[in-house]
Amino acid sequence: MITNSSSVDSGKRSKAFRILTVVVAVLFVCSVTITAFAATGDPEVTVVDGEKSVSITAKSGSPREIAKEAGFILSPNDSLDTSAFNAEEGGTIVINRSSVIRIEDNGLVSYFIGYSDTVDDIFAGKGIVIGEKDEVSVDTESNVFEGMKVFIKRAFTVNIEVDGETRKAYLAEGTVAEALEKAGVEIGDDDIVEPSLDTELKGFTEIKITRVEYETVIEEETVEYETEIIKSDDMYVDETEIVTPGVNGEKQLYYTEKYVDGKLVETVLTEEVVTKKPVNEIKKVGTKSRETLAAYKNTDAPISELKVPSDVKLDENGIPVNYTKKVAAKATAYTGDPATSTGRKPMPGHIAVDPNEFPYGTELYIVSADGSYVYGYCVAADTGGFVEMGNTDVDLYMNNEDMCYDWGNRNITIYVLN
Repeated sequence: MITNSSSVDSGKRSKAFRILTVVVAVLFVCSVTITAFAATGDPEVTVVDGEKSVSITAKSGSPREIAKEAGFILSPNDSLDTSAFNAEEGGTIVINRSSVIRIEDNGLVSYFIGYSDTVDDIFAGKGIVIGEKDEVSVDTESNVFEGMKVFIKRAFTVNIEVDGETRKAYLAEGTVAEALEKAGVEIGDDDIVEPSLDTELKGFTEIKITRVEYETVIEEETVEYETEIIKSDDMYVDETEIVTPGVNGEKQLYYTEKYVDGKLVETVLTEEVVTKKPVNEIKKVGTKSRETLAAYKNTDAPISELKVPSDVKLDENGIPVNYTKKVAAKATAYTGDPATSTGRKPMPGHIAVDPNEFPYGTELYIVSADGSYVYGYCVAADTGGFVEMGNTDVDLYMNNEDMCYDWGNRNITIYVLN
């Protein structure tokens, strides 16, 4: 049998073509299937939680489910930022963790939920206004965090009454002392502050300051000398002698004056300092008794009939207290003369003298040295013959001769009054 070689080759080529066609068709179908499968697969999603991020091929579901699929646990208040994510193409999901913070505003407690906010953001979002003098326990620019506690202390006004005016201080807490410091009020050691400096302030308060000052005043004063008495039986009871003159001393008196708000309210003597000691007077006083002074013939009236002037003071013994000098002398007596040398009427009280010793008109007071007679107040008005004889000093006028004889020539004491 004769085979046609060309027919055989043609048949082989036809069979090979059909096989190639089938392979190409299969490859095409596979290519289309793979392409279709790739076009309909799950998108890639990156979930970010702070500094941690996880990328996954997400299955279909909500962003919260995708975050859980990525291994993140969400609390009910956490929020998700999906601005860079969509369900078809995937993308990035950012977890914003919620933070519950506690805010105590002047004792009123509130809880707020924050995310990546600062404290200032929370205040702004919740309408919490912080005054210039208010105090916040945290830096308001810091970010909030879970369990954060914020304390707001509201400032209040303190009125301070001091130095005649009212000053104001503003503070959220503190003591009276701190309020005064804020107001620039200085306190002296003796000032009175009400309420006290250590009083804790909780709200509006009125503080009163009473200024108290003390001043020392020094006054000079005389220290009068004292008199020391030395008794002497060599002298009569109406006689004295200054042995040592007294000299006054000096002392300083220290007074403490208390001023309240500028007004003097109290003065207290706090100290006495003697700067010069006094010298005591030493006086010798007689103790020898005199016979009781008597007038003529034991009457109560003196012999002189002249009235004692009102400016002449007599002590309890009838002796002048105020006189210029005392003279021990002798006296005689006379009577019956019709006139005196000075023209005065002759009478008891107008006596004869030596004008060179007692000028006319000199006022005298005369008693006998032994105290038995009081001639009394008299005036030098006459001149007697005794002047030339020199045996007497004065001649006393009497009403009659019996009185003159009775008087005789006696020792007397003359008190010169002028």
